[in-house]
Amino acid sequence: MADMVKRFCNTFLVEGIFILIVGMLLIVLPQVTTLALSLMISVALILAGIYKLISSVIRRDEIEKSWLSAIIAILMIGTGAYLTVRPLFNLFLITLGVGIYFVLEGINSMIIAFESKGVLKHWWVGILAGLAQFALAFLILFGLPGSALFTIGLLLGISMLLSGIALISVYTGAGCPRMVEA
Repeated sequence: MADMVKRFCNTFLVEGIFILIVGMLLIVLPQVTTLALSLMISVALILAGIYKLISSVIRRDEIEKSWLSAIIAILMIGTGAYLTVRPLFNLFLITLGVGIYFVLEGINSMIIAFESKGVLKHWWVGILAGLAQFALAFLILFGLPGSALFTIGLLLGISMLLSGIALISVYTGAGCPRMVEA
């Protein structure tokens, strides 16, 4: 691992800076990011539905109950079209899913923490993580529908910001030689 880090030192730095900048842009413009993601999901549903419909028609002799596959494809296309026309509803559903995810992750973190109480010295950190996840879930779920406009973009931005910082820290912590000045 150390050899790989040394070989690709500059790559870690450049990628880290790029991801850090993109993360900051996502944080500054969370509504744009969230809306773009919502539209991408809608278009993906439409495209997947079209592919599934064409596939079920072409392979109708090979697929048992191809009519069921065609109905699912039509539902995918219809849902994607509806969510494209109503992106705020799509954002609401996505944000609701993220809020539920944080509730479940909070429960999981706390269960793991209590199960490791006799094994790990710092088992209580899992409790803190679970409480933080519950707090995020509370903010997201009780902020609906207003939080739907910025939640996904903001979370994605924070994630990318932290990833950028982590990559830059690999560069700085690995004793990499400084980039050659032009």
